[in-house]
Amino acid sequence: MKFGLEIFDIEPASYPEVARVEDEIAQLTEIWEIKNDWDKQWEVFKELKFYDLEMETMDNDAEDFQDKVKGLVRMPTSGGHTSEVRDWGVFNHLKTEIDKFRATMPLLVELRADAMRERHWKELRFEVKDDFDEQGDEFNLEKVFSLNLLMHQEKVNELADNAKKQLKIETGLENIRRTWEDDPATDLVIEQKKSKADQEFYYEIVSTEEIMKLIEDHGLQLGSMKSSPYYKEFDTKIDTWEANIAQITETLEVLMAVQEKWKYLESIFKGQPDISKQLPNEDSVFKSNNLTFKAEMDRIQKEKNCLRSLIVKGFLALLTELNRKFE
Repeated sequence: MKFGLEIFDIEPASYPEVARVEDEIAQLTEIWEIKNDWDKQWEVFKELKFYDLEMETMDNDAEDFQDKVKGLVRMPTSGGHTSEVRDWGVFNHLKTEIDKFRATMPLLVELRADAMRERHWKELRFEVKDDFDEQGDEFNLEKVFSLNLLMHQEKVNELADNAKKQLKIETGLENIRRTWEDDPATDLVIEQKKSKADQEFYYEIVSTEEIMKLIEDHGLQLGSMKSSPYYKEFDTKIDTWEANIAQITETLEVLMAVQEKWKYLESIFKGQPDISKQLPNEDSVFKSNNLTFKAEMDRIQKEKNCLRSLIVKGFLALLTELNRKFE
């Protein structure tokens, strides 16, 4: 009509309602295109297994969609009228879905943390009232969202926080285990020496300083773990290592006492040829126990590791008896 009116130099009438409809049709078309793209993206996302999720990439994709939705509200209109996009059901639905998706991502990051253990997942299953298998193939993103974790956000954060604190204890216990079982730092410092009395070789523990320092450090760590509110989760391991270290300490103390007495007596009974005539009973007792002590020192030298060489069934009782006899 505009072309025909121009022939007669007539200004065409302005219809603001038409301009408004055109603007809204453009916005409506765009938001449904965005929704269609988001639905396609969700179809891809929802099939991903929980432990295959790349949360950062997925959150970035969702942020792009979120920006597009927000851009619709700020879209300029030709007639200068106020857009009613915010009132549209499709707008609110799409915005809610994307906001929910992005709000859930941090919770998934927490649940994917290395600190999470089966006991934490068991607690979460009880919370959401769903017996899912987090390691199973069916535990994909669609299943995760069906748990409605945002409704349990406080519990998820609490579980994740507890798991991180418990991981510190778990790591500490593993370091203690590794130190006493595998680290050369817990090998006894043993040297081979030659007796001045009879020129025979023997093994002697020449230093316990580093071992005693580790005993003190680990004793303090275990004491701190026992006072932790998470002690119950690790009570068996904590108590075991506390008992091991206590036994190492006691055994080492008795062993060093026996070694000192043996060195003193060895210089007497081996260094003085006529001692056996003067003290025949004592000489007989020493010779018997001398063989026992040397055999144990040979065993300790071959093993070297403090834990495995000292915590041997019956060894502390044997040392205690040797100490008594040498005394």
